Amino acid sequence: MKNVGIYANPCKDANLEGTKLVAQRLRAHGICVSFDEGSLPDGEINIIDYSNIDCLFVLGGDGTLLKAALNSGLFGVRILGINLGRLGFLTEVELGDIDIAIRRILEDDCFVEERIMLHGSVYDGDEKRFEVEALNDVAVLKKDVSRMISLELSIGGALADHVACDGMLVSTPTGSTGYSLSAGGPILSPKLKCLLATPICPHSLHSRTLVVSEEDEIIIRPTAPGGIVLTTDGVQLREIDNGEMVRIKRSRHAARFIRFHENYFYPLLRSKFLNWDR
Repeated sequence: MKNVGIYANPCKDANLEGTKLVAQRLRAHGICVSFDEGSLPDGEINIIDYSNIDCLFVLGGDGTLLKAALNSGLFGVRILGINLGRLGFLTEVELGDIDIAIRRILEDDCFVEERIMLHGSVYDGDEKRFEVEALNDVAVLKKDVSRMISLELSIGGALADHVACDGMLVSTPTGSTGYSLSAGGPILSPKLKCLLATPICPHSLHSRTLVVSEEDEIIIRPTAPGGIVLTTDGVQLREIDNGEMVRIKRSRHAARFIRFHENYFYPLLRSKFLNWDR
């Protein structure tokens, strides 16, 4: 580990004090440090080149990790999530444990957990108009809150459903604890390699989440008089015209998280549920 990037959420890292602490601790081990442009401390000038770092330290919560993973995943960079938010599913250590974390990484006393990502693209006929990567989910949603949209869902080249609903959500196992969970989808182990297609508030008794192979491409053909929008990982990206279709498949990239503990997911899930119950 010779070159490390630091990506922080300035809203959670007040005055970037945590960022400066992590940089100081890394430099004490002779490690070169660079920063994301949005979290560059005063006096620092090195901006992250994702193609030239060994590891990315991310300070924030799960939302920050999602944004950072889109950049690092394209280059296969390992991520260490440092929690500055509430109890999350993606962060690994607290800021107070940073010295121990750095030492364990340098001693190779850790492992890398790969999470599959999604590739979404918008087509008008055979012409590709837009493409994007996501770690949690890709959603096709109605724009007019008072009206439903109609959509055709195909999986692996076969027609799976016609449904009137508020939208269709395609998520990874990582995303199964996010929007998908709120929409009534199942919780999946992050070790699974599959995709979920969940209709949002379907006007139907039979339309439920479909768990499909990671090899399947999911195609959504929506129509709506009130307009349609495409979002990924909770960020609205563009409007979709009637006649356009959205194609979603497993990305050739993956998010790579540094972990120190095996079998952490279910105890974490239980803690999260207890937190929600309170």
